[in-house]
Parts: sequence; C-alpha cells; structure tokens
Amino acid sequence: MPDTCECHVEIAGLHDFFQEWHRGNLQPDEFARCENALAPGFTIITPVGQLLEREVILDAVRRHHGGEGPDFRIRTVARSCQRVRGLHISTYEEHQEGVRSTIRLSTAVLGEIDGVLRWHSVHETWITS
Repeated sequence: MPDTCECHVEIAGLHDFFQEWHRGNLQPDEFARCENALAPGFTIITPVGQLLEREVILDAVRRHHGGEGPDFRIRTVARSCQRVRGLHISTYEEHQEGVRSTIRLSTAVLGEIDGVLRWHSVHETWITS
C-alpha cells in the first residue's frame, strides 16, 4: 500500500533525491530540490552530535555529488508522524547501504511555508555506525 501521508511522502522523496545525487545520477540544476526543501534557519544535529546550519549542510551535500557508487541505497522505514499546531514531527529510521552500511534514527520537524512542506530541523542518532 503506498504511503500517502504528506510528511512521509516528503521524507521518502528527499531521501530519494539524496540517493540519486550521491550516486551522481542527477544534474547540478536538480540541486534546487534540496535547497527548496530546507527552510530558512534549518538545522541538523548529526549522529555524532554536531549542529550544522542550512548553508553548511547544503554545501556538504552539493560537494558530495557522485561521491557514492552505483550500489548506494537510502531508504526510510518505521516512519511515524504527529501534527502539532501545523507542524509535522516525524521519527524514522534511515538505512544507508553501500561501501559502508549504517542505520540512524531521525526525528524531523517539517512545516508548510507558502503551501509547500519544508524541513525545519532534523536530529539524528546512530543505531549502527
């Protein structure tokens, strides 16, 4: 059964972008998908506890274009979502498979800006490293 929750669709869609970007399957002009997804003020806490702001994470993702092999995979599973005052608070596992396989547990806060669901923050922690 397809996942129809708008938050889950966005989470899966952005991670599909990351997979294809890191494989090198997307053109540089397609990076707008990532830029548009992250709201002004976006922050991420990485699994090692580093707080990164929007421009730093965009630069890191941009530079990693084609940095993984063709077998690199990202999938999100065990997603849950709560709506609180117009925000979506979602928890999910992110599985990355490739040269190094990892699983992280993530909590994301998404909200609508100008009718589009945007990412405000993510907090990740290792399940495996």
